[in-house]
Amino acid sequence: MTARPLFHKTSSVPAYQGGGAFFLLAFFAGMLGGMLGLPFLHVQPSAGVVVAHALLMTLYVVCPVMLGGMAQWFLPKLLKGEGMALPTASHIGFVLLAVGVFLLPVMPYGGLALWALGMLALAVNVLATILEMRSITFRAFPPLIWAFVGSALSVLIVAPVLLAFLVRSGFAGGGATALLAVLHGGVEMSLLSVPSLGIIVAALLPAKAERGMVVRCAPYAFGVMGLVPVLCWADHLFGGLSSTAYRVGLVVGLAMPCLALLGAFLVDMWRARLPSGPVASWASGGLVLLLAGWILMVLGDVQSLPFGLSGAASHQLVMFGSLLALGAAFYAWCSTGLAQHSKGLAFFGSLHAFLTFIGAVCSVMPQLALPAVILMTASLVMFGLVAGRLWYALLVARANIRAELECKG
Repeated sequence: MTARPLFHKTSSVPAYQGGGAFFLLAFFAGMLGGMLGLPFLHVQPSAGVVVAHALLMTLYVVCPVMLGGMAQWFLPKLLKGEGMALPTASHIGFVLLAVGVFLLPVMPYGGLALWALGMLALAVNVLATILEMRSITFRAFPPLIWAFVGSALSVLIVAPVLLAFLVRSGFAGGGATALLAVLHGGVEMSLLSVPSLGIIVAALLPAKAERGMVVRCAPYAFGVMGLVPVLCWADHLFGGLSSTAYRVGLVVGLAMPCLALLGAFLVDMWRARLPSGPVASWASGGLVLLLAGWILMVLGDVQSLPFGLSGAASHQLVMFGSLLALGAAFYAWCSTGLAQHSKGLAFFGSLHAFLTFIGAVCSVMPQLALPAVILMTASLVMFGLVAGRLWYALLVARANIRAELECKG
């Protein structure tokens, strides 16, 4: 059985709409953040290096791809519309994010402010497109659209609150390390989990299950995941919400909907044939890591975790699970541009997914730091090889189109 039915349905979206630029931006941010996390930089790490590594990997990789790249490719086709409602907002968002990537390592407050403004523009564009450009009813929305809605609503709440915190902390003379304490927790987990779970469900859900349990649960699950954790975070940051209530809200608003949606997904998959291919490999690995991260988040009060895992293991697992989910979307994109190399891409992509999954597991265990660095470095190199090959194929295709137009003219 071939995986990613939703990706197949939307593969006809033109590549020139600019979605690929957000993938390349996220790839650059991931490489920069990964290099800042290398062990030799953390022998005596500075606050700026730690903050830049954490913020680049958490904020500048998953959300821009979901609301910038994938939205431009998939939303118009899924909504049966004619395009994005506010294309200028997408261009503005890309420029702000691109500047923010370079500014974040040297000026964390400025880079984070640009991220908030850029993502706010993308979120408004996504919500306006869903509300104004749709030709189908809300009841007919597939789970991927509800993931877009949940992600956009999260950003719509997080961005203004984050800008307010930056202004308050800036006038108070707060340091860069204050940013990690603010973003660590519900907002980080929500911004990573909602888009990642949407990608995974879209990649693995069988075509005949489009009227199954996942479709029924998706509006409620993604809505709760997109709103409750970030609202609790905002109240905890500026209001009087206690830490205990905040943690309960995080578990109820994030972990429980995730597990409920996973249960519905397993019900739909019970009688279906398991998908195969590189996209399914990436999505399956991402689902395993996300599930492990959610379980550790629920068991966060346990004093001793197995295998020498630290208290931050849940956040690390969710982050790596999100990266594997993006790998599924990346290879789905590559399959449309490298269709003539489908067999080689399938083997290379599956091997790439396996190495990245093992590297992610090793990265969570302190005793396996060296194998983790080797495997994750190899994964970055393999990403670069595939991206370079795809870029070359797109340039050749564009040159052929220009040649045909010149011949006709």
